[in-house]
Amino acid sequence: MRIVGRSVGALSARASLRAGEAWFLGDTLPLGSFTDTLGDLIDREAVQALESFAYDDDLRDLLPYVLDAHGPGSRASVMKDPGTQKSRQAKRSGGIFYTPSDVAEYIARETLGEPSSWPYPAPRVLDPSCGSGVFLKAVLDVTVSRTPELDRLAFVERSLHGIDVDPLAVEAACFVLLHECLATGWRRSDESPWSRWHRIRCNLCVADALTFQVAEPNDCADALARVRSRLDDGYLPPAAGQATPEGATTLFSEGRSLGNVFPALAAGADVVIGNPPYAKIGPRADAAALERRFTSLSARAVAGSDYFPAFVEMMWRLAKPGGSASGMVVPLSLACNRRSQLSTLRRAIVASGGRWRFAFFDREPHALFGEEVKTRNTIAFRQDGPSDAGSTTAEIETGPLRKWTSRQRSRLFDTIEFTPISDAGISITTGIPKLDGAESARVFGRLARLTSRLREMCSSVSSCLPADVGRGHADACVFVAGTAYNFLNVFRSHRNLPVQRAPWSASTVQSLEFSGEEQAARGFALLCSRISFWLWRVNEDGFHVSRSFLLGLPFNDRTFDKTEQDALTQLGTRLWDRVQSHQIISINGGRQTVAYRPDTGEEIRDEIDALVLDAIGVGPSFGEYLREFTRTVVTVDAPNGRQSRLRFC
Repeated sequence: MRIVGRSVGALSARASLRAGEAWFLGDTLPLGSFTDTLGDLIDREAVQALESFAYDDDLRDLLPYVLDAHGPGSRASVMKDPGTQKSRQAKRSGGIFYTPSDVAEYIARETLGEPSSWPYPAPRVLDPSCGSGVFLKAVLDVTVSRTPELDRLAFVERSLHGIDVDPLAVEAACFVLLHECLATGWRRSDESPWSRWHRIRCNLCVADALTFQVAEPNDCADALARVRSRLDDGYLPPAAGQATPEGATTLFSEGRSLGNVFPALAAGADVVIGNPPYAKIGPRADAAALERRFTSLSARAVAGSDYFPAFVEMMWRLAKPGGSASGMVVPLSLACNRRSQLSTLRRAIVASGGRWRFAFFDREPHALFGEEVKTRNTIAFRQDGPSDAGSTTAEIETGPLRKWTSRQRSRLFDTIEFTPISDAGISITTGIPKLDGAESARVFGRLARLTSRLREMCSSVSSCLPADVGRGHADACVFVAGTAYNFLNVFRSHRNLPVQRAPWSASTVQSLEFSGEEQAARGFALLCSRISFWLWRVNEDGFHVSRSFLLGLPFNDRTFDKTEQDALTQLGTRLWDRVQSHQIISINGGRQTVAYRPDTGEEIRDEIDALVLDAIGVGPSFGEYLREFTRTVVTVDAPNGRQSRLRFC
């Protein structure tokens, strides 16, 4: 109360907590004074702390995070002060990662579209995991930027709705929106902030969003109208127990119908937006009901299922059919994890119809949620217009797995474009490919239709520790590290055993055994090609190199004639001879690894790529695309002075 009053100019720097409470509640004090229980000393110390920062536009932008109910608990704060570890663990266990404001604003802009596209005064928005109001504030900010004369309180009352299981987060969201409504137009003659706060609070519900569905409302619409009418008079006494003063149905309980709690959303929301929790659901008594409501949940496995797939389903289940838009930021696993829950979700996305767009974000050099929350993310958008009503097959658009530096952050969202992939005949059941441009979609579609697989060249596949590479393995083996970033770490048995500076890493590497040396050289060439690196970035998460990916590469000896096989054998042998002189020994966490960069033989890779592309019927222009793709992935921020001095490609 005191922070908001001080920020909007209603209170002076000397104002006490008691003065802030009196400003907020007016003369009513319906629940008695909270500050009476604190004492003057605590009041003075609190004011001193609250005046240690500036009440400016930066505070306005930070208010949803300032009012974070969990308090400090970032990775950096825990390292500096272990006493904050409890807060961090609370966030982690709840899967709570508060969305950066630029991410929320980007999603708000994309989902709201232009005002000229609205068939109504303003869209009715729902955030089913609203937290402290980051997305609701972003929607208000975007709308105000487009219509500066907007009556903010009227817009919030009509358009912004939120649900969250955390009552403190909901209270905070209400204060954040109140601050936005008072910041540009506070007058002492206005109705009390307490009354405005409660007008906004009618649009926020403490509940579990998983329990909601679009269904016929009961008599809550009339009850809510009576509550708002009483608030117009400036005062409404607190309810007795769970009932409203009129004895109507509870307004803020966990209703099964969205219209019971928000009558304006009885037919579904015009916009569904948010950042769901990234955590496991855990045991629930209503598991069977959730299975019936959500395709991506199975009653036998609800406890071990992730929350976010159910929230992705809300992008159409809580939205108005034939006239809605949705946007959410979720983990990258939506695109590349092959677990049953995610595969089922992707099938449900296709069956939901509409137009879907997916933007993907890596975690290095910099992460979408900041350096203290290293996650890989997907931003998913859905549009469902009148022409999409009844559609049973979604149109899918996608983009590359983006990497960026802090220098580029301010321009990041202005550069995002999407590539349609539905016409290329690409299925997203096993994963949503991260593609950039029509040519990449065409080539990927062609590769997806090939029946050849690298596994057919392998006589056996196993895993081993780095310390055991070459020991007890046939000479015709190719090893691949389980993680990668700027290149796939592919190698043969070490010619020169690396100098051991630390204990070997305990992370295993894949061992692919071939029938003979010539075939192993061909396998090495294929795994080191830029097209394999490209397919890895397109299909995987940009870090892990799975056995299924390696064995599923869409080429083997059947792809090439005898002359091409011989050429590929020679190229693989030459490349291994070349890269061995560029052995990279790294020590991370006190453990040693060794890597070999394939880009030390770029002209050999050119020949490998050209041979492979020709064999699969793809023109040489895609070789240029692969070179540029690899350069962009590796250098990230080319104008950066330090990086421009390094030779990556």
